[in-house]
Amino acid sequence: MISLTEAWTQLRPHEKQSQAWRSRSRVVCIAAGRGSGKTELARRRIITRLPLKTPWADPKYFYALPTYAQASLVAWDALISLIPKHWLAKEPSRSKMIVETVFGSRLYCVGLDKPARIEGVQWDGGVIDESSDQKPGVFDRSVRPALTHRAGWCWRIGVPKRFGPGAREFKHAFDLGLRGEAGVESYTWSSEDILPPEEVNVLRRQLSHKDFLEQVGGNFQDAGGQAYYEFDEEQNCPAVAYEAHKPIIVGSDFNVDPMAWVLGQFYEFEPGVKGLKIFDEIWLRNTNTQQTLDYLWNKWGIKHKGGWFFVGDATSRRRQTSAVSSDYTQIKNDKRFKAKVRYDKSNPAVRDRLTAVNTLLHNGLGQRRLLIDPRCTHLIEDLKERNLDEYGNPVAAEPGLEHDSGHATDALGYLVWKYFPIVAKRPEGNKLVVVGA
Repeated sequence: MISLTEAWTQLRPHEKQSQAWRSRSRVVCIAAGRGSGKTELARRRIITRLPLKTPWADPKYFYALPTYAQASLVAWDALISLIPKHWLAKEPSRSKMIVETVFGSRLYCVGLDKPARIEGVQWDGGVIDESSDQKPGVFDRSVRPALTHRAGWCWRIGVPKRFGPGAREFKHAFDLGLRGEAGVESYTWSSEDILPPEEVNVLRRQLSHKDFLEQVGGNFQDAGGQAYYEFDEEQNCPAVAYEAHKPIIVGSDFNVDPMAWVLGQFYEFEPGVKGLKIFDEIWLRNTNTQQTLDYLWNKWGIKHKGGWFFVGDATSRRRQTSAVSSDYTQIKNDKRFKAKVRYDKSNPAVRDRLTAVNTLLHNGLGQRRLLIDPRCTHLIEDLKERNLDEYGNPVAAEPGLEHDSGHATDALGYLVWKYFPIVAKRPEGNKLVVVGA
């Protein structure tokens, strides 16, 4: 292989990537896992077009991400690093993100949050990256018409996602290629072909089962509408035993009606691997924090000697469910529990909390490390019934309903995130190896 710049590192052969590289279809859809080399392949593809002769004196190419900020932050420097300096007609314009070459060709790095950036020009070819996150309709309304006069080509690449602004549209385009639509070819491969085994094992443990199949396996998963899509009542809800010698961890969502808390303990899933079991819940109407603490003490506190931890909604530091003091202060000052109160100063993103719970329910290794006793009827019902909106966010708790969905799973989510956050760690000394054509 001829190395155009130092950025053109040697790539190991990979059959699917080689097939995509050799494709001459006008539209190529690549749905592959993260770290699978699809972006590196697409960048190299477009750079190798710059010196080619075309019927036009001014060949034009684009590399597009969902937003201008992403294009500037993620793509621009990487593209420039692949272009030999003697190809440049002048210094590339960072402010405009345009490269002009001695061959008469131009490369534009653009964000499609404003489709007008790509309209009014006829293009010879381009790449649309992070296709699952692109605005719906941009390809058909803005990109495709701009590829007509010069019979331009387009690579649409990205991780297959259940949710995202352009997720459905990307899957539809990908499926067209699989069905043999004229002028469209589709390719997919797993990041397991590319990443070191140690990295894959980390991701298996850190991602839920469906997220692993999607983010690593490169497989489109059924979106559905269930927020806790990894929950299986039969497998996640055996009878679990309370253990008097272990600390009780209380996860709390503060609400006057209802007040929803969950009670859990750690257990050893396997040597060196911790699990969480929820053995009881508190669900009280028309109450406040002090009354809930009294209820908890009378039910469990008098006999429990293993200690207490309280975690939950960060807003408890300033929220008051009574006129006395903040919820956080009431718990911290309750001498009966002598509790370690560990409320963060801010809450994690809702999606992150959701992902953490799903991962503990069922991860990429097939492990179910979150167990919930059948007595926790409100929590179980919430796990089964809470839904996602069209963007993949859990629907907010609905007041006034018999079930009041969302409060119990919020309490659980705060607890899980505190002790089982999603923080993928790269094995020390390991580097990602990009495999390509």
